Amino acid sequence: MALLGLVLAAGCAAAADTSVDHVQADVVFSQEMITHHQQTIQLAEVAAERGKSSYVRDLSKKLIAEEKADIEMMSSWLRSWKEPLPPEPTTQMGSELKAGPDFDRQWLKELTGHLEHGVQMAEAVSKAGKHGPTLELAGKVVQAQKAELADIAGHAG
Repeated sequence: MALLGLVLAAGCAAAADTSVDHVQADVVFSQEMITHHQQTIQLAEVAAERGKSSYVRDLSKKLIAEEKADIEMMSSWLRSWKEPLPPEPTTQMGSELKAGPDFDRQWLKELTGHLEHGVQMAEAVSKAGKHGPTLELAGKVVQAQKAELADIAGHAG
């Protein structure tokens, strides 16, 4: 009988632990990172259209695919938590960049600042978040975007 009580108590404790599968920091991260990724996609679409080098055009296509996949994942988390999805950004990021010989350099500079902000957002949720998949995604964002920033630095010089 005592063993059954211990098993039931352990089961209740485990259930209580899983009921706190996310905190507000996880929600805010997903909402803000979805918007951030939507802006990255907008910026990448401009480069896919106006980019001169194959590096810029290829990077823009890669970013679009990766960011769309992340948006789908974060949107599913928000829906499961019954939290609102952020609205689409109302301004077209990168639209001020003019096609021409200097486009690639300007675009890479704008993208660098944008990716640096994404790293900061991911590092912040890594300290305050509790949702395992969110923390995993944040770690991936930090690693991937820091690698992208290093690669951009090599191409922008």
